[in-house]
Amino acid sequence: MRISIKLLGLIGVFSSMSGALAQTDIYALMDRTDLPIEEIEKQADAFFLKAGTGKGSGYKQYQRWLYERKFHLDEKGFFISPEVEDKAYYDAIRKMSVTSRAGFTWKELGPKSWNFTSGWNPGVGRLTSVAVQLSDTNVIYVSSPGGGIWKTTDGGKNWSPLIDFVNSSWMNVFNICIDQSNPNVVYAALSSGGVIKSSNGGAIWSNTGSGPSNSRQVRVFPSKSNMVFAAATNGLWRSVNAGTSWTRVENATKEDIEFNPANPAVMYASGNGGSSYVWRSADSGKTWKGIDSAAGMFKMGRTMLAVSKANPARVYVVQASGSVFGRFYKSNDTGKTFQVTVLGGSNGASRGVNFFGYGSDGKDTRGQATYDMAVEANPFNADEVYIAGIIVWKSVNSGDSFTAMTEWFYPNGRGYNHADVHGLDWVKNTLYSCSDGGLYKFAGDEGWQDLSSGLGIRQVYRMSCAKTNSKTVTTGSQDNGSGYRKDDGTWADWLGADGMDNLISPTDEDLVYGTSQNGGIYKSTDGGESYMNLPKPSNGNWITPLALHPTNHDTVWGGWTGVFRSDDGGFTWNQIAKSIKVTMDVLAVAPSNPRYIYAAKGSTLYRIVNAGDTWSAVTLPAAITSVFVSKYDPNKIWISLNSSSKRVLYSYNGGDSLADISAGLPSTSARSVVVDEDAAQTIYVGMNIGVYYRDTIGKAWAVHATGLPVVAVNEVEIQKSGAKLRVATYGRGIWESPLRNVSVPCDAPVSLSSQPLSNTSVKLSWNEDSDADGYDIFVRKQFDTGFVLLKSGVKNNTDTLKGLEPGRAYEWKVKRNCTWSSSALSVSSFVTGGVNSVLDITESGHELKVYPNPSTGEISINADLAISGNTKIVIRQLNGAVVMQQQKSGHAGDNRWTINLSELKDGQYVIQVASGASLLTKKVVLLR
Repeated sequence: MRISIKLLGLIGVFSSMSGALAQTDIYALMDRTDLPIEEIEKQADAFFLKAGTGKGSGYKQYQRWLYERKFHLDEKGFFISPEVEDKAYYDAIRKMSVTSRAGFTWKELGPKSWNFTSGWNPGVGRLTSVAVQLSDTNVIYVSSPGGGIWKTTDGGKNWSPLIDFVNSSWMNVFNICIDQSNPNVVYAALSSGGVIKSSNGGAIWSNTGSGPSNSRQVRVFPSKSNMVFAAATNGLWRSVNAGTSWTRVENATKEDIEFNPANPAVMYASGNGGSSYVWRSADSGKTWKGIDSAAGMFKMGRTMLAVSKANPARVYVVQASGSVFGRFYKSNDTGKTFQVTVLGGSNGASRGVNFFGYGSDGKDTRGQATYDMAVEANPFNADEVYIAGIIVWKSVNSGDSFTAMTEWFYPNGRGYNHADVHGLDWVKNTLYSCSDGGLYKFAGDEGWQDLSSGLGIRQVYRMSCAKTNSKTVTTGSQDNGSGYRKDDGTWADWLGADGMDNLISPTDEDLVYGTSQNGGIYKSTDGGESYMNLPKPSNGNWITPLALHPTNHDTVWGGWTGVFRSDDGGFTWNQIAKSIKVTMDVLAVAPSNPRYIYAAKGSTLYRIVNAGDTWSAVTLPAAITSVFVSKYDPNKIWISLNSSSKRVLYSYNGGDSLADISAGLPSTSARSVVVDEDAAQTIYVGMNIGVYYRDTIGKAWAVHATGLPVVAVNEVEIQKSGAKLRVATYGRGIWESPLRNVSVPCDAPVSLSSQPLSNTSVKLSWNEDSDADGYDIFVRKQFDTGFVLLKSGVKNNTDTLKGLEPGRAYEWKVKRNCTWSSSALSVSSFVTGGVNSVLDITESGHELKVYPNPSTGEISINADLAISGNTKIVIRQLNGAVVMQQQKSGHAGDNRWTINLSELKDGQYVIQVASGASLLTKKVVLLR
């Protein structure tokens, strides 16, 4: 299989540049972690000033990267690794109260398929690689940047995500590989990390040894499962123990590896760094020799390889020249020497030999081969070879000429394969293609087929919910334009390109505004069935923010270079606060008084009053990611910040005074904040990982709901009429859950305790609340199906229960009754004295951690094991009875597993982790 895209910085060389800029590789610059973001932006700005920002310049890929990278920086502007953020996430949620999560779950809304209406390049989402099992081609794995790893066992009819809840740093995957000799073994190369591995068909994953960094490809040596190779930005790595440890065998950046089909000890590798761009090994990858101009191979740009079983001596190489097609080579002596079959790029793109452009005639002079590029040879016909960039091309004469097989726009009469192809893989009689729109296959006379339906991998930048229809949503997403969710739950694709900010009319859900990158703006009046272009008043940011009047959909504001207002539905624009001349990041209008407008650029908050006649500005501690304005008071605002320390701020006076309310949140950037002011002032915030809430009831941050994958949340929005909270994720589409505190409950009783008085009686107590009208006490034996109301209207904060069974575990609830709203419950448990069958279990120390605890059904287990090997996890009742057990593959050191206990009854359980002679033990409470 050919290598896939580079999510967080591809490697490319713009060799045609001159002077100082010739040394600037924009894709390599995106890989730098030793530079602060300000320096990277400075060098990139200088590059694009010279190279331009049109198609093929790398500008679009850089802006995508820059937008996301800014959420992962420390206070000095340096990159924070995914592993550090993942730890910050788990450190925070372990400290949060989780009992109030009961009953709140996330539901996936999609989109998980594409439905063409008026968009021009529809797709499901971005894929970086595909791996098909040779012994059963119905088994396919795909990897996604942000969406993780997915698997189908029925040829693409149904897909399942494999690592949604494991580790956020694992959700960005560059390449996936099956060990075809043992198909249960699967490897994955992480875009910003090393290599992970599964030994059970993707059910459980673990890290391999250290070594590869920013991994680009993994390949298993044919018939030798223990020998594995990894191509990475820090060289070529070899393992002889199935990834347990790695040895670097070549230092230059690598991204493609091939084996000679007849003699796999002969290997080939490519990249675009060091002294050569193609290397050859004749000793199973122990040593490597660069292929240079003496052998007919020249350094030019990004370089990739293909071989065919039909002729093991044949090796194909394709090279980019900057962002366009460079050269195509052929070797007939197992890669010892090469000859050029097609010369293109800067040498001949104008003469019709640019196969990486947008035109199927090969005459287009643009391209983005440093981002999308692939090559594959037919294993049954060595003269048949395929290359791809924006579209797929085919040669039947061993690369002497090529014919376009697809077009990048839809519909067309040639064949549709979404633009930006990153991987080609020929398996048996089928050619597979993965791209920015999903997975496609070509099977001869059947033409191109889309296998992507069911993949929930959309990278959503922004969304808007309709007020007049609780089911209607519009989205803007990377590569796959703008989508519209209809009343029946189906989706329509109504714009192409990169979809950005959007709006839905407050009075008509069919009237929608959408934008593309840098502020191109469009409008639909029929729910996305058609659209019209609107004038763009000036240049905008990558994501240009929009805002809408709370009751009039013809009054629209946009934050291009400055703030603009339209009163005729976007057909004409007038700049307000005219001395503000920066491109805006954030825009918000006060619902109670639209003459109050908030805009933000970086850490500067602009406050525009009197509809734009006057304005002022304040500087905040970090870059502003969103502003939420109270629907009652235009001066009352909540602000989310791009900071790992100050994440959420509150102000009652338009930002003059700011209160930091971040304590308790994970130490990662906050991306979006909204407030349900009618429900205990419930604040919701979406962050780099997860969604959290805080209200006047708990007065502390807690995780909102269960079931959301560990992905970045770009936007949070309240849909009030349907009582829904919706989030736009960067890699897993749109999700929704119920709103909290739809009616405000009383405060629940706190500090519940129990004191045994005898083997059959116990004294219960809790903190007294002077506002309580009384308390009700409910009791049940542990594992019984229902609670029994034992006492009603108790006036004190203590009570004695008698007539209990000795040696029994009980659970009890105390309900506070109040007149001003609904009641609130607290839950606890106790065990009576006397002879009983409860195990005398002593919990082990810090080696075993279980969270959340109490749990609502799903728990994560962290076990620090002394040795590697088979590990047994046993779940017991307190009487010792085994209710569940699982076998895991453990390794020495820290292990993390997820266990679903939803089929067990509420109560207390004992978790035991047995590994070798070691037995780790922990109690857990299941409480829903």
